[in-house]
Amino acid sequence: MLSIRLADKADLTAVTALYHEVSDAMIGMPFDCCWRVGVHPSDELIERFVRDGSMLVALDDQEIVAAVGLDHDLGKEYGEFPWLVKADEDEVAVVHILTTRPGWRGRGVSRELLRASLDEARRRGMKTARLDVTVNNAPAIAFYRSEGFVRIGCQAQEIGPDDDPFVVLDVMELPL
Repeated sequence: MLSIRLADKADLTAVTALYHEVSDAMIGMPFDCCWRVGVHPSDELIERFVRDGSMLVALDDQEIVAAVGLDHDLGKEYGEFPWLVKADEDEVAVVHILTTRPGWRGRGVSRELLRASLDEARRRGMKTARLDVTVNNAPAIAFYRSEGFVRIGCQAQEIGPDDDPFVVLDVMELPL
């Protein structure tokens, strides 16, 4: 039975291992979003989400099979878009690094986890949710659209590996 909850410090090793596994499994895939162990998402970023109570995890029994970060960190790159909802930074939920263990894909885990993170954002009084997704990740783009996210614009960010640091991202928003 799948359960979803906020991650705690005891989960950090398993959550970090999940992101390492997913990052390695994406290399060379058509939807590779340039996640690389030690680059992005960094272990420090994962630790910050866990420490700040900003990471939700999906578990099957005691195994963490998916995770997502949720905070207000828009970054400077997000400031220039024609957002659907005018909101102060502390009223915006930013969905980060949603991932599911490869063997668990196609079972609806990401959908349940995304919905739980949006419910958490609503509980925290957020007015809107925003995220970015690499333009080559057609399955993720279709998934977010099916959940009501709308493409706001496109941008390049320097988050990729040393041999290809710039990635092109679709920026999306969902009014809450």
